[in-house]
Formats: sequence, C-alpha cells, structure tokens
Amino acid sequence: MLQQASPTKIQKPHRKGLKSKLILSMVGVGTLPLLLAMVISYLQGTQSLQNVIGSSFQALAFETAAKIDFIMLEEIKKNIRLASHPTLILTVRERYRQTAQMSDAELKSQFGNQEERWKTKDPDKKSLLDNSGSRILKSFLKRSPLSKESTHALFVTDAKGILISSATDYPDYFNGAKPFVSRTVKGGKGFVYIGPIRSLSGTDQFGFHLEVPILNQNGKVIGVLHRVYLAKPFFAASIEQIIFGETGHVMLINSKGVVIDCPILPTGFQLPDPQLVAAVTKPQAGWARTQSDGHGGKDLSIIGYSPLSETNQATQASSGMKWFTFAWQSSDEVFAPMRKLLIWISAAGFISVLLIWLFGSLASNKIVKPIRVLQNTTARIGRGEKVEPLVIPTGDEIESLADEINLMNSLLKKAFTGLEEKVEEKTTEVRSLQEYTESILMSVPDVLLIFSEELKIEHTNKAFETLTGIPASKAQDKTLTSLGLEFNDQWQTVIQALMAYAKGNEENSLKSSKVTLGDQGPRDPLAPKSAGPSWETKNIVTLGSRVFAYQFFDVAITVEKKRRIGLLMKEITEQKSLQDQLTMAEKLSGLGTLAAGIAHEMNNPLFSIMGLTETIIEEKDPKKIQTYSKKILEKSKHMASIILNMSGYSRSGVTDQMSGVNINERLDGAIEMALMASYSDDIELEKNYSQLPLIKAKPEEIQQIYLNIIRNAVQAMDGKGKLIISSSHSDGKIATTIEDTGPGIPQEYISKIFDPFFTTKDQGKGTGLGLNIVHRLIENYGGSISVESIVGKGTTFSITFPTE
Repeated sequence: MLQQASPTKIQKPHRKGLKSKLILSMVGVGTLPLLLAMVISYLQGTQSLQNVIGSSFQALAFETAAKIDFIMLEEIKKNIRLASHPTLILTVRERYRQTAQMSDAELKSQFGNQEERWKTKDPDKKSLLDNSGSRILKSFLKRSPLSKESTHALFVTDAKGILISSATDYPDYFNGAKPFVSRTVKGGKGFVYIGPIRSLSGTDQFGFHLEVPILNQNGKVIGVLHRVYLAKPFFAASIEQIIFGETGHVMLINSKGVVIDCPILPTGFQLPDPQLVAAVTKPQAGWARTQSDGHGGKDLSIIGYSPLSETNQATQASSGMKWFTFAWQSSDEVFAPMRKLLIWISAAGFISVLLIWLFGSLASNKIVKPIRVLQNTTARIGRGEKVEPLVIPTGDEIESLADEINLMNSLLKKAFTGLEEKVEEKTTEVRSLQEYTESILMSVPDVLLIFSEELKIEHTNKAFETLTGIPASKAQDKTLTSLGLEFNDQWQTVIQALMAYAKGNEENSLKSSKVTLGDQGPRDPLAPKSAGPSWETKNIVTLGSRVFAYQFFDVAITVEKKRRIGLLMKEITEQKSLQDQLTMAEKLSGLGTLAAGIAHEMNNPLFSIMGLTETIIEEKDPKKIQTYSKKILEKSKHMASIILNMSGYSRSGVTDQMSGVNINERLDGAIEMALMASYSDDIELEKNYSQLPLIKAKPEEIQQIYLNIIRNAVQAMDGKGKLIISSSHSDGKIATTIEDTGPGIPQEYISKIFDPFFTTKDQGKGTGLGLNIVHRLIENYGGSISVESIVGKGTTFSITFPTE
C-alpha cells in the first residue's frame, strides 16, 4: 500500500450533516400534512363563520325592512282615512267645481292675488291656515305627537295643484307643475305617491312626500292630500335603535345609494362605491362580501340587505326608486373571531412541529452514529492510511455496508501494486500524442487559430506566423485585437464575426452576407456531390493584395467541457481573380449581339440628324434653323446615352466604386439594352415600380444582374410575348420580380440553372455562366434569388436585396 505521499486534503464547502437532513425530512413529512390540515380547517371555519354572520345580518335586515314596511303601511292608511274626511272632501269639491274647467292662465289670473298674499307670510292675510280644512289637518297632527314631530308639512290642494288648506306655511300656493300632484291625480283611486329623499327648502333637513288622492262620491280625483315627512325623525325609532356590538347597525338607503337614515352617516349622503350599491340593492333579501363598507373602509365587509317589498311598490311607481335596509358591522369587529381561530391554530401547529423535531432528533442519532464511523474509515482509506477491519453489529444495511468497505479496502491494497509504473507509461503516451497533434496542426497549409471561451488565442500554426509575422509564443493568451495586426480594419471584420459566432448567432457572424440556396447553390459540376459547400460561399476578407475565405468551427474535447472555437483561413486570391475574369467574359460574350442591336437603334436618330443637317444648310429662316438644331441636339443626346450605357456595361467591375444605387434606374438600363439586342418590337413591357431607397453597391454589377435575367427572358420568348417587371420595398428589403410568358423551364433543370457552364441553349448561343454570375453577385450583396416556372406558361425570377 502506498504511504510515501499522502494526498492533500481538499477543503470542501460546508454541507448539511445526515442528522440534520433526517430531522428536516421528519419535520417536513410531519409538518406538511399538519399545515395542510390547519389551512383547510381555517378556511372551512372562516367560510362557515362568514356564512353564519352573513345569514344573521340578512335576517336582521329583513326584520327591519318588514318593520319599516309595516310603519309605512300604517302611515298610508292614516293618510287615506284623513283624505276621506267629509269636511276636506266638501272643501275640495267646492274649489274643484270652480277650477275644473279653467286653463292655467285663467288660474293665474283668478288666484294670483291670493298667491301674493300667501307669499307675504302675513298671518292676518293667510285665511287658508284658518279655514275648516286647515283646522281638520291641525287637529289630526295634535292627536299624534310623534306624527307632528316627524311631519314637516300637511296640506290639501285641488286637482289643479292650487293650495286649499294647510297646517303649516311651508307649501307653495301653485303646485300643479310638480310631479307629486300630476302623478297622484293621474294614478287615481288607490294610488299612493311616495317621493324621493330630497333636501327641504328653508331647512337643513331631508324629507320625502307622501300623497294620496281625495275622491268625490263618484270615485274621481278632485284633490290631493300632501304630507311631507322629515326622514331622520320619522325612521329614527325603527332604524337607529338597532345597535349590535360596538359598530354594528342598520341603515336605510334607496336604490341609488342615497342614505335615508343611518346612526352614523347623515341623511342624503351618497355612498361612493357603485359596486357596493349594486351588491346590496338586489330584488331579494341576502348578504354579500364586498371590498367597501360604505362608511369609508376598504377592507372585506359582510353586509346583509333586504328590500322593503311593500313600500317599494309605491316608491317605484312614484319615482322609479326602491328602498333597502342595510345591516353592517366593521371588519375588525366582524372578523375578530376568525383572527382568534387563526392564532389558536397557529399555536397548536407550532407546538406540533417542536414535538416532531424532538422525536426526529432522537431517532436520527441511532442512524447517524454508525454512519459517521463508516465516513471516518473511508476517509482514512482515501488518504492511504492503514485501517483495521470495521465491526458494526447493527444487523441491518449499515452492517452490510461495513463488510463491503472491508472488502474494498482489501482489494485496493492489491490494486495499488505496480500503479506508479502504469501511470508513468500512460503519461509518456499522452505526451507523445500531444506532440504528434501539435505537429499536424503546424503542418496545415491554411491559417489556423484556436480560441478559448474568452476568445483568447490558445494555438496558432506556421501559416499564421507567415501571414502576420507574429510567432505563436507572442500570440498565446492574447486576443486578435490586442496583437496590433496589419490591415487592422479588415481584421476587424473577422473579429466581429468571431464575436457573433461565439454568442451562437451564426447568422450575424456572416459579415459578407452570404445566403445559402440549398440544393440550388452554385457548385463545380466535376466535384463529388458530397464534397460540401465551396469556399466561394464562405466569409471573405481582403488583406492587402491577398484574399482569404474564412470559417469558424467548434472544437469538441470530451474531457474538458469548456468551449473552444477554431478559425480556418484559406487563401483564394487566384480563385477570386478567375471569377472576376469569368464575369467579364460573360459581359463580353454578349457584346456582339448588343453591338448589332445598338447599330440598329442608332440608325434612326442618325438618319434624322443627317436629314435635319441638310435642311439647315438650305434654310434661311433663323427660327426654323433653331428648331432643327434643337431636334439635332435631342437625337444626339439619345445616341450619347446609348453609347454611355454600352461603355459602362463593357467596363470591368473590379475598379468600380461602391455608391448609392437606384434599383429602378438599373432596371430601366438593363431593359433598354436587352430590348435593343432583340431586334423586335413585339414584346409587351409592363413596369410596376415602387418608390425605393438606395442600396450601396457597384452600379454596373447590379445592372449586369438584371441584364442577364431580362436578356434570357427576351431570348426565351423569341422576341414575342409579355415582360412584367415589378419592384417593391418592405421590412428592410427591396424585392424585384421579372416575369415572362416564355416556354418555361423544365422541373428537372430548375436545380441546375445556377451551376457554372450549365445551359439549355444551342451551342454557340450561351456560355452557361450568366445565371452563375448573377447568383454570385446577389450573394455578395447579401441578397437572395429564387425561380418559379411552369412549362408552357412562363418563368418568374424573384430577387431581394437588403437596404441596410
């Protein structure tokens, strides 16, 4: 057994002991059901208590409503009996005979003086207060002191609303326009008017009207008995005497939430919460939980309510209002039993948890003690110490574990024999493999770099040192930015792409904006199909006169979980030069056709110039000479534009500078050149252009893209057909479509049309490079191209360019 060098003890973070875990487990297993039961009990108890309180409040509100209903019915009966007094009927009948047929103007004229005498408040002039009807009314009030205290006014009018008798000087003389007169007269026999709660003029109190009709022997309404009640004195005995607890009471409100009587709130007070009013003004008695109590509180409240079913028949018919009783007690007082229940349940739960913890601690000691012996023994074995066999006679799994540890200790002693020699042998193998791998990486002819997660260089090969002049030792553990590389601006493109790739956004890392077209992408027809994507479709960076295609890849190391990123840079300077030459060759291949078309196009203006020149020689009129000269200038400008367009197309795109390009202008230039080369005027052209922003590109390359496609379309239609060209802009992209009515492209050729040297034209009529160059140029600008074709109907090419 090896004991020469004991392994260093590694400090591990503090962890909870087994005893603590066992106690926590026992407490958790016991506490969760207990807490669940406590919560359920509390919720059920709270719900039951709320139901009991709500039902009690409902019963109280209902009883109060029934009591007030009874009082109101008794008052109505008293007023009906008073309205049937013979003296009152006789007094009203005499006035009714006098005024029944009078108009309002006649009434004003007839009784205007009496109204003025009434308004003077002069007792000597108020004969109305001393007539026989008034004496009956005063006598009625004297017989009932309570009625007198709660009555603000008691008076009689005829059916026109003109005052006949009164016990007080409160009423107006003319009342015909007031609703309590008109509705009572219209209601007829048996109708009772109970008006809404309103402020009484001349007082600071609120009251309500109660009117009953006065009938003649035929049952016709000839007058109205009016009684104005003070709300507070009238309902106080029935409402304000009902007090329970410290805050509990009953109040009377109408259906709009206006207080009629309350021990706390003033009469006429408008309850501010419309939801509360809606909850307690329902057609049937009940109780409700609300978040407002009507007394300024916003806590949960339990409110009992009940409509005055008998009284509401009259109030609703009179004013559309209904009256309701409202039983309420403050939330603190209502929910006090619930809080006591919660305190008792919480105390019982706390004591139960303590008992569970105590018994769990005792039980865990018997389990943890032998396990600690096992722990100490295995730790000593791990440090290479000599350990005596364990003896733990528990008679359970722990004893079996001790036997297994004894067996393990025995086997470890045997296994350590010769271990040092094997470790040395494996170490030598690893070093050899590392040197071999290093040699391979250094021999790779392309530039190769390996980056850490922090994007610091871990490895470079000989090709990188040759390119930059920086040896691997100086580049180690540094970022590309900190190396101070030559052509720093160009290297920044690679650095930005590396950062984007490291974030997992490969799409943003493609700074050259290459777009993959799947199986339709350009490829070498001689290369195997499984050869993978061409370097032509990789990211490209130019360092001085050298062009490199580069790509990133993840370096997978199974032993280490850290991420590493590789960068491979392949020089494609020669390939890029060949591609530019192919592009120029494709341009020049069509120059013969274009030249012939241009000659045809220039014949007409040239002949016109010759004819106009001969005319000018013989013409002596200066005005005509000026007119002919302008025409010659116009024809010359037309010829100059043709020549300029032709010279720009034939120029190499290598030296062109990037500038703002108008796609619509490039389309028009391409259309003009393609149609000139067709020798045909039978092509119907339809242009659907939209207003487009400029894109940054080489103008002649953009025009070459559209010329190659439009020329193919014209040739496919053999000079006869319809050509539809459209442009649009949306979502940061410019989209153009070129649609022809030619014979279409067979489906089996669709996947090949972008391949280099692929053509369906007769020998000598096409190079097979046109669409390949189109595809490559579009990709260079971050665009995309797609094609749809129906054999016999035509072909549509769709091209998009990003505007940013």
